Order: sequence, then C-alpha cells, then structure tokens
Amino acid sequence: MARCRWLILAAMVTAAASAAAAAEPVHWDWCGWGGGGFFYSSAFHPTQNGTVYMGGDVTGVYKSVDHGKSWRLVNNGLVDYGVFSLACDRTAPDTVYAATAGGLCKSTDGAKTWQLLPKTGPRDLRITGEKGKSTRCIAVDPRDGKVLYAGSPAGKIYRSGDGGESWTVAWQKAADGDPADMLRVQFGKVNQDYYGGFWLPFAFPKDLAAADVTGFGLSFRGDGTIPQDCFLTLKDSAGVSYRSRNLRDVFGQTAWGEIVLSPKDFVLDPDWAKKNPDAAKAYTGPDWAKVNRLDFVCVGPLMNAAPVGKFTRFYYATAAGVKVVRAFADKSVQTYGNLRLGSAQGGPVQAIAVADTDPKLVIAATDDSGLLLSSDAGTTWRALNTPTRATTVAFAPSDARIIYGGFGADGLHKSVDGGATWQNLSASLPKGLSVNEVAISPKDANRVALIGSVGWGGAFAWSADGGKTWTQSSKMTVDHTANPTLPGDSTPTADLSAPRNLALNPQNPDELFIAANWRPAMSSDGGRTWAESARGADISCVYDVRFDGGRVYAAAMDEGTLVSEDNGGTWRALWPAKWDKEMSGHNWRLAVSGQHIVATCSPWDSVPNRVLVSQDGGKTVQRVTAGLPASNPSANTMWGTGYPRALAVDPKDPKVFYLGIDGDPADGKPGGGIFRSEDGGLTWKALPGQPGSRRMFFGLAVDPTDAKRLFWGACGNNGGVWRSEDGGATWQNVFKNDYWVFNLHVAADGTIYVPGKNLWRSTDHGATWKQLTRFPDSGRVIVGLETDPANPQRLWFSASTWDGSDDGGIYETTDGGTNWTEITGDTGYRKPLVLRYNPATKELWAAGVCLHKTKR
Repeated sequence: MARCRWLILAAMVTAAASAAAAAEPVHWDWCGWGGGGFFYSSAFHPTQNGTVYMGGDVTGVYKSVDHGKSWRLVNNGLVDYGVFSLACDRTAPDTVYAATAGGLCKSTDGAKTWQLLPKTGPRDLRITGEKGKSTRCIAVDPRDGKVLYAGSPAGKIYRSGDGGESWTVAWQKAADGDPADMLRVQFGKVNQDYYGGFWLPFAFPKDLAAADVTGFGLSFRGDGTIPQDCFLTLKDSAGVSYRSRNLRDVFGQTAWGEIVLSPKDFVLDPDWAKKNPDAAKAYTGPDWAKVNRLDFVCVGPLMNAAPVGKFTRFYYATAAGVKVVRAFADKSVQTYGNLRLGSAQGGPVQAIAVADTDPKLVIAATDDSGLLLSSDAGTTWRALNTPTRATTVAFAPSDARIIYGGFGADGLHKSVDGGATWQNLSASLPKGLSVNEVAISPKDANRVALIGSVGWGGAFAWSADGGKTWTQSSKMTVDHTANPTLPGDSTPTADLSAPRNLALNPQNPDELFIAANWRPAMSSDGGRTWAESARGADISCVYDVRFDGGRVYAAAMDEGTLVSEDNGGTWRALWPAKWDKEMSGHNWRLAVSGQHIVATCSPWDSVPNRVLVSQDGGKTVQRVTAGLPASNPSANTMWGTGYPRALAVDPKDPKVFYLGIDGDPADGKPGGGIFRSEDGGLTWKALPGQPGSRRMFFGLAVDPTDAKRLFWGACGNNGGVWRSEDGGATWQNVFKNDYWVFNLHVAADGTIYVPGKNLWRSTDHGATWKQLTRFPDSGRVIVGLETDPANPQRLWFSASTWDGSDDGGIYETTDGGTNWTEITGDTGYRKPLVLRYNPATKELWAAGVCLHKTKR
C-alpha cells in the first residue's frame, strides 16, 4: 500500500509523465560483479535441467538457466529482498515459492513475476523466511500442488489446501498451563529497539478513599531472565509522572507472587521534575486519586535477551485488602518498542519435508522440539526420539522409512524404520561440524550428502553407503573474473564458507548446488569437485561510485574498493587483496583524482575507523588514522557505531578533504563529527566547531561557489541542515523542515538540494527553501541525489525504506522539479541509496545493493 500511495506521486507528477513511464519502462543494465555476500537458499527446477533458483539475504531471488554458469535477478513483485527458503511445485514446475522476511511469495511463471500470498506477512501469520530460522521451511505435496506446508519462525506449522491462499495451523507448541486471565509479555527479540513497554488507562475506584491506599501492586511471575532496567510509571490527570524504583529483579521471581510498591518506592519522573522544580520540592508521594494511567517498560539490549513477565492484575493495596483496577480477562493494552504479547512461541520450524512415496507422511525439524512426524497429512503430529534442536530433515525419495535428520552440533542421525529408532552417523564427520542441510539421491537412498559449518568455515561431505563412511570435499575452484573480491588469495581454490543450503538436481542427481557465504558453488560430479558459481549473482552493498579518467570506482561494504576499466563490464579489487585485519571490512565513500584515491573505511575487527589513501592508482595503499578518533563512537549514532560515511573535497583545492563520522562525545571520548585534511587525506584534524547534531548518514558537502561554506545533514534531535560560513568554526541550523536528512547535494551553481520525506531546494545558500515534491508520508525517505552538471533543470533522486522490503523507486525531473517521472523500470533492485551521473557516457548509475546503469 505504501508503494501505491507513492506511485500517485501526489500532485507533483503529471498524468502524462506517469503514462509515458508506464508505456516505455526504463531499461537498466546490470554492471556489477558477483559474490561477496551471503546466499541462503536454493532450489532446482523440477523438470528443466540446468535451471536453478537462489536467494540472498539482501538481494532477492536469482535464476540460472545454464547450470549456475550465470545468474540474473528475478525480483518483479517480490515483497522483500531477504529470501531464506525456496521451494518448487513438481505438479506445476514453473510454480516457485520464496519465503521472504516480508512474507511468502509465489510465482507461477518461473520467477518472472511474484505475488505476496495473503496473510503471510510478519504482522499476520508470520509465514516468513528469516535468517537462521528457515533452512527449508516450505514444502509442496509432490502429488497435489495445492497442498503446502510452511514452518514459521514463530514456532508453528501451517497447512494450505489451496496453493497458499488460506492457511490453518497444523501444529503449535502446547501452552504452559498459566491462568487464562493472564497477560504474557515478552520484552525483546522482536526488533532492534532498546526498550519495550505497554500502557493502559484506569480509573480510581469510586468506593476507595485515597487516604486508605498503602501502595500500588501487581500479581506477577517472571521467567528468570533479568532485564537491564525495568520501571513502572504512574501518570495522573494533572500530567505528573511517578516512576518506580528499578524493578529488574522481580523477573527473577519465577513463581506467582505479589509485588506492592509503597509511596517511597516512587519518585517524580526525572524529566518531569526538571521541568517543574517547584512541584518537585513539594513532592511527598503519588496523588493516588488522580492517577489514571500506568506504563510498564524494560530497557536494555532487548535484541539479545527477552525477559518474560506475566501479569494477572494491577491493584491498589489497602489495610483491608486490594482494589483491582485492571485484570486481564481483557488483554487489550497499548504497546511500544521491542515487545510481543501472547502465549509462548515454540522455536522456529526450520525445515519441512513431504514423502515422495506417501504424501500423507510429513516431517518437520524444529528448533526446540526436535523432529515432528505426521502420518495423516498434518492433522496430527508426534515428537520423535531425537535431539531437541533440529536444523534439517529429509525422507529418502525412494523409501519413506529412511529419514535423515540434522541436529546442528549434535550431527546427522538416520532412521530406517520411519522414525522409531535413530543412529548417529557423525563419527567420521569433521569435529565440531554443525550440520545445516542434507540431500538424498532420488535413485539411491544410500547416496546422501550434507553441508555444515564450523564458525565461518564450512564443509561438504558425501556418502555412498548410507552414512557409514563419509568423503569430504570442501574446496572449490574460484572464478576471480566473476567475483573479483580477495584476489590476493592467489591459489585457484577456496574453502566453503558458512554453507546454508544444499540442493540436488532431480533431473541429474550428480549435480549439486550450495548456497553459502561469499562464494556459492556448483558440482556436476556428485560433490567430488566444486566450482564457484557467482557470475551475475550481485549481492554487493555499494556505498559510493566515482568516475575518473575513463574508469569507474566503487566502494562496498565488506568487499573494499574496486575499479572497472570497461565501464562496469569487469572489475578488479584495489583493496583488500586478501583478509587484512587493518582494512578488511566496510568501505563507504570515495574521492578519486588521477592516481590519487581516498576511501573511508571501517574494519570488521573492532579497530578504529580510518582513511585509506593511494597515490599510485591503487597499487599501494596507506592506512591513515592520524587525527581521527582512537575508538569508534557509539552515542547518538545511526547504527549503534559511528561510521565514516561522509566525504567531501574542496573544489578549489583537491588536497583539502572533509570527513564525517557520526556519533556524539561520551564517557570522556571525543566522538565523531567533521574532520579536515589539508594533505590529501594523510593527516586529519577535527574542525574547531561542530554541528548541533553529529548523527548523520551521507550528508556532507562543500559549496563549489565558496569553499568556506560547508553543509552537514543531521538526523534525529537537532536534525536538519547545518551550515558553516567560516570553514567549520561556527555552525547554524538553516533547515528544520525535516529532522531526518540522510544526504544533501550542492550543485555547481551553489543550489542545495535536501532530501527527507520530500525534496527541498535552496538557491540562496539555505536562507529560504522551496519544497519540490509532496509525497505521502508512507515511511519512505529520499536518500540518493544527483544533478546533471550540463543541465541544472535535470536531477534524480531515489527513495527507500530502511527494511528489507522492495518499497522504493528512482525518479527524474527535467524541469527543475515541477514534474517527476518514475524511472525505476526493470532494475533488479528498487531502492538504491546512491545515484551518480557520468556525463562522459551520459549514464545514470544506481548503487546500493547491486549496481545498475541506464542511458539518460
């Protein structure tokens, strides 16, 4: 719906422009490289020999029709770019299912187009694919393609009898026996917020005198998981807030009990007290009769831990007993942050399989209930006697009595009697191997293959005797032309890294495919040898593109800096040539002038941010930290850590650079901000003054008409655009129409463009502003910006969301912003963060995840 509202383009896009865009979709050419990221899912076409599908964590679905020799993106209609499980329908071979983080998508035309199946999204049934929770979570009945089974990361098994249009719960973990009139709250592991809470209104009991109240209480049971902080806040009709003592320890109370807070357990909320100092001095305790709302909140790293609290009532305590103000037969409360209401969820259902010889047999691998078997097409289920954490499961295609189950670090187990008894087959497998997936030959139940991981390492092993003995084959021949990253690993082979999915070609069981980290791989001889299969499988997160001297330069997360001498046809890595603690990690922004190349860098291994400088076209590189913070900031940052995502060059002096790192000073450390170099990036010094907010993304620019005029785009509190007229000594906020400014662009004539929810322009250096677009508030923000240096009336922007969804687009104006046309066209990725125009070739490049270009 958000995209639909945007496609209206409010009143700013003319009907004629929209019609033209629809009639002649803009064609984009892919111009990146393959590999270098995480591939999670795979499936062979049931009948077309050589056709295989693959899913990535940030790029959607790829398709190959030549046995993995080349790939192309097939994302038209896909709701989310995180694809963690794939399945094909043997009864309708061009029907493909993709379990994405946004829901289950279906294609009936071999992945040319996709549609989201009803009610499968994360806010509905949560029939989704999620990282680490969905090995192979979709299964299609081999004889009746309308019958589907789906394992949910939320711990349920669903069944559909109509091809995914509707679903019923086939299995879920039994309830824990708590009272029915109970509110169960899981604080954490729902999103990335540091807080999660609920609130509810209530009235003071009419038959109670405030003088009789001795405290405020709740009936509560914790699960033993202690949050960092927890508070109960009462608010009254006069706007006063009373905050309790820290209640973190009550979560250690794992039996039902009463918690009563006396007036001394409450203090005035510190923020309210600061604003009302006179009232704070007179405070003696809560004014019970005026209290009409309560908030219960946990604070801390809730993305990593999830304390659970159970509530049956809140009440006023008196000497004569209690007066209940809220019980939970009605469980309706208002929630916010990192929190989930409702019964306990089972662990993720990682994988589901249907027996070829008897489709009434269905088996599921769960994270905390082991293997579950149904003998009646999902109507009833029974737990098998296996380890409790299961990662994968498969029936032998020729004999449903033979079942192989993977159990992570507990190895591979086999049953030959339909799950009644099991044998551990792991004795000859590599020590410490965590089994991720297993595949069995349709022709011979004794031919079995598996993949597993040990940290970032990986292994493939195959057996010709039903798992009694194993042969390991975990190296592949690399393809440095298709995947130019890490060229300094000069040997022609590389080890598997963290393999996640193993697919077997039903037309040719000797053909196997592995979706893995960095380098996916294909084997045509039953796994004895492997070759990298990454050509066209672009998964790179490119954060900058620059053109100089007929070359194209790109900076990418994880992969470093690369260059192309043939306009994106092929690429070679400048750095890192191989793993290097001092610079392997994220490259963010680039500046290139002849042989002089400057890149900003955040290494993986917790070493400080730095600048990489080459003065010989990339043959050698210096790692510069002089004058930069000795530790990476964490306060008031975009992503929890301050990164050097902004870089600008003085147009009057190419040796003068400005570098932006997000993050405030804290704990005696200087934080980020803006740094200046006068020697081409070899040494740096913080500017004498800093903007009012240092939380930023890309927003840093030098005015070409006045090198002392700097602009900084800030986000959140004190966000907007900050301007300095004196080279950074002092700053003034000149734009407050949006507090989330992720980028800014200053054209050659000094015109400044500022994106947020809409696009704004100033022709007087920020004194006044004109709004160029009027888009609906749908969660999208404008990030990418570019102007045509030969035509000031032509500019482009890209819109994006900060989740994995496909909600985004690329737009163009040729009349200075009066009318806009969407030019997203057939690009494989709809939400680039970077736009760059190459006037020499008259091409607009779009970067973010993947690289594409189009003639403009």
